[in-house]
Amino acid sequence: MTDAAASPAGPPSAGDHPRREVPVLIGAAEMADIDAAAQRLGLSEDALMESAGAAVTELAAVELGRLTESLEGPGGALTEPPLVVVLCGPGNNGGDGFVAARRLAAAGHRVLVVLVGDASRIGVGGEAAGHGHAAAHNWTVLQAIASSNSLELFVAPTPELLLKLRPRLSPATLLIDALLGSGATGPLREPVSTAVDLVNAIRTHARAAGRGCTVLAVDTPTRVDLTNGGHSDPVVQADLTVTFHRAKAGFALDREARALAGRYFVAPIGIPLEAEAGIVPPDGEWPPARITQVTWDEPIPREDQGFVRPGGGVAAGPGIDE
Repeated sequence: MTDAAASPAGPPSAGDHPRREVPVLIGAAEMADIDAAAQRLGLSEDALMESAGAAVTELAAVELGRLTESLEGPGGALTEPPLVVVLCGPGNNGGDGFVAARRLAAAGHRVLVVLVGDASRIGVGGEAAGHGHAAAHNWTVLQAIASSNSLELFVAPTPELLLKLRPRLSPATLLIDALLGSGATGPLREPVSTAVDLVNAIRTHARAAGRGCTVLAVDTPTRVDLTNGGHSDPVVQADLTVTFHRAKAGFALDREARALAGRYFVAPIGIPLEAEAGIVPPDGEWPPARITQVTWDEPIPREDQGFVRPGGGVAAGPGIDE
């Protein structure tokens, strides 16, 4: 989820414009405006974060089911339960990861969470500047859960501490990248840069050993720009990505961004259509009502009339697989 501001207005009418055959695309700034407008309409930051984390949890559970096989013997399971590692930054993207970690642990999964950064920055710095109370709240809840031994929780504010955790993280079946979201800008700083290298190394080594290991990115792989598709160096190589509310323009614009994202899903998080007024054109293209996989084709020209937004006149295509 993101943070920003916009003014509410009435919902667009689907009958005013012909329906598109390709999804409407938005950039990071537009998503921030929509997110904040939804909050001004009464949807709390906590509710948005909870919905985003629930969507991550749903896709994580499906992926775990695909990757693992339950083998039972006379004394019980013959294999160790798969390990889910959730790497979280101190901003709202990390807050989504806190929620997913809590929900996955509650469902009985073996979960290890690493806060990549300083806990004192949760809710006050980076992408969460000026906002972040929901991330701080979910961090407090996660600490309480960890104290009951329902999951493992570590704080790694330096690259050295993060690398000491590598033996604990290496057996991961599922790695969730909740390091940086749509509000992040500029080159990667430590310890996030080391965390990105670590994610990629664990994924590569697991596959070389013939063991399944999937990377699930929250909103965007760290750090692919949602608006233009540019990316940091290093950058997370994800196998699937779940973004929220609408598909993002950067992945339509940039072939490499699409490759870094892997399978690309859009999840609704309860944002009302009224929150899009003045931000998304009222052309009858509705956000998905359930988690939906978007299939990208090469960028194609868009023949819009007079509405300029990130995406540069480029649409995704040919359509959506539901």
